[in-house]
Amino acid sequence: MRRVLLLVTDLQPGGTPLRIVRTARELPKYGFEPVVGCLAAAGPLSETLRGEGIETFACDARHRLDVGALSRLVGIVRRYDPDMIHSTLFHSNVAARMVGRSGRARPIVTGSATIEIERRTHRLGEALTSGFSDWHVANSVAVAEHLCEELGFSRERMVVIPNAVDVGRIDAAAPIDRREWGIASDRPMVVWVGRMDVVKGLDTLLDAIELVRCERACSLVLCGDGPERGRVEARAGGLADIHFVGWQAAPAAWLKAADVMVFPSRTEGSPNALLEAMAAGCAVVASDIAPCRELIEPGVSGELAEVGDATGFVRAIIRLLGDAGLRSREVESARRAVEASHAVGTVMSKLSGFYDLVLCGGTAAKRILARYEPPANNGLT
Repeated sequence: MRRVLLLVTDLQPGGTPLRIVRTARELPKYGFEPVVGCLAAAGPLSETLRGEGIETFACDARHRLDVGALSRLVGIVRRYDPDMIHSTLFHSNVAARMVGRSGRARPIVTGSATIEIERRTHRLGEALTSGFSDWHVANSVAVAEHLCEELGFSRERMVVIPNAVDVGRIDAAAPIDRREWGIASDRPMVVWVGRMDVVKGLDTLLDAIELVRCERACSLVLCGDGPERGRVEARAGGLADIHFVGWQAAPAAWLKAADVMVFPSRTEGSPNALLEAMAAGCAVVASDIAPCRELIEPGVSGELAEVGDATGFVRAIIRLLGDAGLRSREVESARRAVEASHAVGTVMSKLSGFYDLVLCGGTAAKRILARYEPPANNGLT
């Protein structure tokens, strides 16, 4: 088998690391041996992968500028001697570009999973080092446009491969029993799923729920953890019937039990939580940002509201809670959209085909990729 080293910043539970875990599980079916590692210390997902027989490593970076982690990565690359490196997220991308060719020449594929608006150093670092990647993978057209238009990435080396959703696993999940969590079963349940980060718009969500309750009672459940959790819990301290349930290994169980999933992020790439809600049959209200517009047709497969506009979210939530027929129609349309473009088999065939062509090397790969998925624009305008 051809060996692919998958590198990410950390292996803590979260959208991108979980996506990489799913990719690693599938790659052997397509003739690739995955090795998965992170720049930080080993995380819970490292243990998960090892338990499934997948090689993992950690560079044990103590801080963002820990050059010792780069030195350790050099040794790791030489030890595993992969045929290709595929990194994702800023720090991993820079590390792969700097030391990924240790020992011998090999293709370096880097990747972006979000539109970066908060961290200027990340934007600058990606822009200055992008030329050292052989190819760059974006998980949505919106992310690709951002990278090419704002950060100067080469369109000729940009490929769009969407996030995959394990529809079978979601179908197999049983809804949670609200009573076991002390959540009222006689009122609607609104849920949010994700990493509690500054860009997730959780203040907008709390403001919206306060206003929704002026018209009808509802429970709010937040599934996730992260650096903002303490602040968000303090902000929600005066509100009743709000449940912080922490990170959940099977968020689909919560999505199946919910009436509406609200997703008020200020920025995203191609949000896994939103895709899972669409696959799980949960009606969705999301921010009207480019990545969400790629996934949701307003009034057909979900609802969109302006970023930060709590009253806009309130209108959409009330509309869905009050119209079971509308929820049913949007849920069915959303599920069809996920099955058409984001099913694991569809995405993995695309990714493995891309890997095959990259490993052809040089101009041959570029010539084949021009037929496979035109690198000049990849569907971008």
